[in-house]
Amino acid sequence: MAQSFGVHHEWGKLREVVIGISPAEDFVIFHEDSQRWLLPEGEKVSRAHKGKRLLDVDAEWARRIERQADALAELVAREGVTVHRPQRLEGEERTFLAPNGEGAQLFPRDGMIVIGDHIIDASLRLKCRQRERYGLRPIIQQAMQRGARWSSVPLGSPGCVDGPFLEGGDTLLNGYEIYVGISGCASDLAGADWLQALLGAKYRVIPVAMKSNVLHLDCVMALIKPGLLVYCPQKLIDGLPMSLRDWDKVEVSIDEANLLATNGLVLEEGRVIIDADNGRVIDELRKRKIDVIPLPFGGPIATGGGLRCAHHPLLRESVLA
Repeated sequence: MAQSFGVHHEWGKLREVVIGISPAEDFVIFHEDSQRWLLPEGEKVSRAHKGKRLLDVDAEWARRIERQADALAELVAREGVTVHRPQRLEGEERTFLAPNGEGAQLFPRDGMIVIGDHIIDASLRLKCRQRERYGLRPIIQQAMQRGARWSSVPLGSPGCVDGPFLEGGDTLLNGYEIYVGISGCASDLAGADWLQALLGAKYRVIPVAMKSNVLHLDCVMALIKPGLLVYCPQKLIDGLPMSLRDWDKVEVSIDEANLLATNGLVLEEGRVIIDADNGRVIDELRKRKIDVIPLPFGGPIATGGGLRCAHHPLLRESVLA
């Protein structure tokens, strides 16, 4: 019987996906203490304009984010992939846990995690992003009708002190090995332990220590296909997981990593969408016979999230060894 739901690897032919939305009028600037990953200019904007609509602060930026998210969805749909979009938040959903009314659903990678036939409500460290689960709920309910198993990570404390925290941007899939980034900005060891207990003994959940100003593991590392990865060694504390150390590697600088050069969308093994501004990385991948589709995505990237952040696979064709 054909696979109808599930993901086992970062590669494999993408058949079904969630891609974020960001209506210009919905994006509200927020700031919380755990946002150590912000670059100086982003930190300045975030603090100065907390609670304001981005549309009222920089209308061109807000509209560019919306256009580029929609362009990604259109490109992926043209590739024959079934595309779902989150539901816009309404009413009290827009103020759940934090009053600033942030309603954007731009980065569905973080609020949900798909591993095998598990679909998981994540526990995010940012209070104002907990509400994103409501925009994803109709998609999750449809997945359950196709055999998905639905679980929720217990919510961490409102003060962001006690976890568990577990976010999709920190979670990379390599068959029975699952890598979870740990920096103090997002996921924590309690979240990794919870995931290990959920998945069981067949899986090995491996924490990956990152520098304390890194948001997510996908800001540091990308698995492009078996045997090929992109990563920023300066942002890791103990290096790559042991099973990845003999892979071919495209190394990126701190500046390139800050432009989310590791954060792409893999359409299938050997074919990937990369932000058009990361020209050197695109060239390095093409030297390795990767079919790269450049796509401008600078609007979302300036808020801290890239192409991987903006999508979450629901169905990839790949087989567990």
